[in-house]
Amino acid sequence: MGVQKSAYRQPVTPEGLKAIENGTLTWLDDEMYNNLNTGVLEQYLEEKNLEEAFEVSHWSTNKVLLGIAIGSVFSGVTAYIGLKLGLAISAAWYIAYLLGMALKWSPSEVNIATSATTGATHASTGFIFTFPAIFLLGTDKYRLAEGYLIEVGSGDIANLAFVGIVASMFAGFLGVMYFIIFRRVWLVEDPLPLPGFEATLKMLDIASDVSTGAVEHARDSLKTIGIWTGFTMVALFLIEYPLIWAKEAAGVKKMALMDWLAELGTGETFGLASFYSHGKIHQPGEVYDGRNIGPAYWTEETSWNPFAYTYVGVALSPSMFAIGWFMKTRVAFLVNMGTFVGWLLLVPLAVMTNFPVYDSISQTNVPLTDYGNQNVMGYPLQILAFSKVIRTIAIGSIVGGGLFGLLKMWKTFGKIFGDIAKAFRGDGGQEYMEGKGWYEWPLAHIPIFMFLTFFAMILIFILGDFPVIASVIFATILILTTFLLGAIAVRVMGETGIEPVSGTSFIVLLMLMGVFLNFTEPLGLTTQSAVLLGLVGTTVFGSAISMSGTVIGDYKNSLYIGNRPYHISKGNIMGVVPGAIIGAGVAIFLSRELAAGRIDLIAPQANAFATFSVIFAEKEGDMLLLGLGFLLGMFVEWATGMGTSFGLGMYLDVPHTLPMLIGGVARDKWEDKKLKPRIDKIKEKEGAVAAEKQRALILLGTFMVAAGGLTGEAFLGTENSILSFIDSLWQDGQILQKIFGTPDTFVYSTYWYIIRLTSFILINFLLVWGIFSLFKRAGVIGGGDEVTDAELIEA
Repeated sequence: MGVQKSAYRQPVTPEGLKAIENGTLTWLDDEMYNNLNTGVLEQYLEEKNLEEAFEVSHWSTNKVLLGIAIGSVFSGVTAYIGLKLGLAISAAWYIAYLLGMALKWSPSEVNIATSATTGATHASTGFIFTFPAIFLLGTDKYRLAEGYLIEVGSGDIANLAFVGIVASMFAGFLGVMYFIIFRRVWLVEDPLPLPGFEATLKMLDIASDVSTGAVEHARDSLKTIGIWTGFTMVALFLIEYPLIWAKEAAGVKKMALMDWLAELGTGETFGLASFYSHGKIHQPGEVYDGRNIGPAYWTEETSWNPFAYTYVGVALSPSMFAIGWFMKTRVAFLVNMGTFVGWLLLVPLAVMTNFPVYDSISQTNVPLTDYGNQNVMGYPLQILAFSKVIRTIAIGSIVGGGLFGLLKMWKTFGKIFGDIAKAFRGDGGQEYMEGKGWYEWPLAHIPIFMFLTFFAMILIFILGDFPVIASVIFATILILTTFLLGAIAVRVMGETGIEPVSGTSFIVLLMLMGVFLNFTEPLGLTTQSAVLLGLVGTTVFGSAISMSGTVIGDYKNSLYIGNRPYHISKGNIMGVVPGAIIGAGVAIFLSRELAAGRIDLIAPQANAFATFSVIFAEKEGDMLLLGLGFLLGMFVEWATGMGTSFGLGMYLDVPHTLPMLIGGVARDKWEDKKLKPRIDKIKEKEGAVAAEKQRALILLGTFMVAAGGLTGEAFLGTENSILSFIDSLWQDGQILQKIFGTPDTFVYSTYWYIIRLTSFILINFLLVWGIFSLFKRAGVIGGGDEVTDAELIEA
């Protein structure tokens, strides 16, 4: 019988097999790296861990709490980035690892603490992608025939937030526990490769080797992220903060310093404002009275102008450049391909053909020029074409690519039921070691928690004013879909490195809407409450399977460094509660501001969910465009395996995706021209092992620059959102008029300008002071004496 081999399953090496037979192979040695994902190695290490992990894997509550604190803060950052760009990318993992290295934690301690970090960061994923759709359905853009889904600003929001957050906590626990069933099957007996996990493992290896200078490098990297976070916030302050207030006849005009300078260098119809406005360097735009009034307008007289058919530019967005740096050229290019197809092909085509668009008010298709004249005067046709035509195609492409990506794995699905049976046969290994403690979380707890979650969901949704029968049906669907679709999603992630959260969430939305909208009367639902229950339910599901996908990476690394799976499960579970509260809280606040029009966040998945909700509920909309997008997404998924990314790129505009491509190309060029020669020299002098460790450390340093861009933009964006919200309270007369009877002009006064700017500076001063104090106590800054983790927690 030949040795089993596949695209990711490789045969064990002769040297590795000899070391296994002799019992000399150990964690993080060369033969371990040479035999990753062979199955033989993993089974050997599992047996080794059963005997020796209790001497290596130690739980430290203080270290775990530090990990949770980092993850909780960055759950809010992830929420902002996810809503702004449609990509839930977080720097929490890197920062937690670096802090552990700087404090000289062991690889085991770093792995356990960061499992809590990732748990806290991903506990609120559903609130990033799905929950904002509820707010969008409370606006005119997505209004149902029966009226708004919710009244934004009413008490309904607090009720829904309670339901969503508490339900997501239970779902997150369930997501972690469900994967316990598959840990031994998919990580030990037939290990999934989880592409990219080797970088995490290398970081743990570096943490174990003080001679590489890892401690000093970790401290330098933490300083780097602090510096670049500050630099990003200062730069974006000049680009985005309304620093200039100019009095005009109509009131006070507020603008950023960069916009003011651009207008200062602009004449009546042409100048700097033609090429720069609102944080974007762009093609020549229309200028009136020295101000940029948008992209070039299409008219019969300007039909010769190619700039009147599309819109091209580059947004000054550090986070998009950072995401491109993480992605590298290939993935960034595939996302940009969607944008290029949309903006350079489909948008001009729609403008040239005067494509008819669906008008929800008249419920008819209206030519693009007529629609612009009748409903949204002042918008260039290419912007209308993008919002009314191309984004509909993009939504179809996101769904088509995601669903076809799942269908491509149909052979995998057939194996899952066999894996489930295998996991429950009782030969999954030892859970409790007499005299030592728990090795892994007991399987017996899973059915108990399934029943607990089932009844908790029913109670939570009843308290949320949903009918009893509908709540029971939802709880049943959640338990089943989290298990079956969660298993599918994790298996796909294990083989490709990407978890299809959006694709599986659309399946759940289809199931929930199909049941609730077709049986409204028997279930005691209205159309609005059926849509609401479907979206809240999909939010909870998204958080559950995101936790399943998160825990697989932590488990995989724990196997190779000798940690107990029990500690990894415990860390993830502990991170769920604070992560769900903070991440969901930020996402809800930003969603409210997005719906109110006070901030500009793209939120592609939320818009897709809102669009499909309207189509399901009203059975109206441009199904031809959705179908075209669905087929396009399927084709790109078949051809490249990146159909969802292509659809996401089509949903974004060129100015937001070009920085991503620039970042991806820049990283590849930097690695080729700068990093590779440097590593080759180290390899000649010190050997391949030392060279690879230095490569990982140097690359991590660049990741910290990128993480600083992500963090700085998220911090500043959230602060600006809070201040804009306070502005709206003054402007709406909800504060001064109620207390003093003062008119709403205070929001335009010099007094409020000074208070607003002073508050902004004070908030950031306190933020910098807190981070500086924490790093100084840790010895990261100033080289002070190291302190205990308890002291850090108190800080």
